[in-house]
Amino acid sequence: MASDEPPQDFDRLREEFQHRYEGLSPHLQRIAHFALGDPNRFALQTVAETARQTDVQPSTVIRFAKEFGFSGFSEMQRVFRLRLIEGASSFRDQIHEHRGKLEEAAADDPSAILNGFAEASVLALQHLKRDIDGEALRQAVRMMDGAQSIYVIGQRRAFPVAAYLSYGLVRLEYRCHLLDSVGGMLPQQVATIGLDDLLIAVSFAEYAQQVVDVVSDAHIRRVPVLAITDSMASPLARNSGLYFEVRDAEVHRFRPLAAPIVLAQTLIIALGYYRDARIARAAAGTRKSGGAETVAR
Repeated sequence: MASDEPPQDFDRLREEFQHRYEGLSPHLQRIAHFALGDPNRFALQTVAETARQTDVQPSTVIRFAKEFGFSGFSEMQRVFRLRLIEGASSFRDQIHEHRGKLEEAAADDPSAILNGFAEASVLALQHLKRDIDGEALRQAVRMMDGAQSIYVIGQRRAFPVAAYLSYGLVRLEYRCHLLDSVGGMLPQQVATIGLDDLLIAVSFAEYAQQVVDVVSDAHIRRVPVLAITDSMASPLARNSGLYFEVRDAEVHRFRPLAAPIVLAQTLIIALGYYRDARIARAAAGTRKSGGAETVAR
């Protein structure tokens, strides 16, 4: 059923997309995924262009807008366009602007590839600084520190991020298990995750099906899930207690990993400081308690 009063700001509309995503038809889910994944393009394209981009009929795009209480597609687009006016620039658009020149130059000059990846990484890191909420980082650190054991999974291009998280957790002497699926034992590895543990999952479009299945299984079993992904509409975001959205852009058919790696390093270093402060507070409390007992005697 359509909403009575459609959201008039982008953040509220984005939350509405995520809240109702599971109840949408597959065609409408595809439109929601596109809208959240590239909101600037969604704000500027016509109904026909959006329909072609999402492989649906133009009438389906209009139905999507009405599903959220808007009179039509143009009214919904105004919310996305307001976001543009307010200065939320898309680094994807900046990358698209000079991608053709970069790829043409790369044929004769490999340094153009370095420049392209460096520029894309800088833009992704700028957006990371703007998008990641400090309170969410603190919550993630508390989740990691409070878990009995931490299980980490990431496949394909997300594997380096998952591997670094596992490395950092082990270096900090947390009980950590990297779910690498070696020997085809992933289902058995997942079965050992308990309610007092934490699953950290990393995946980006196109999402690795095994990672999606593991997160879905953990969600059903009420295992806490912390996710690093690339869209509010991703299957990881929908089935996690807390997630970080890391946006990037394709360059030369590959996507830079600078932003998710920096986020992973941030979580590990912040966790180390948090643990040290917790231990220091506990030690100070013990000394204070012991001193009080001595005085009482």
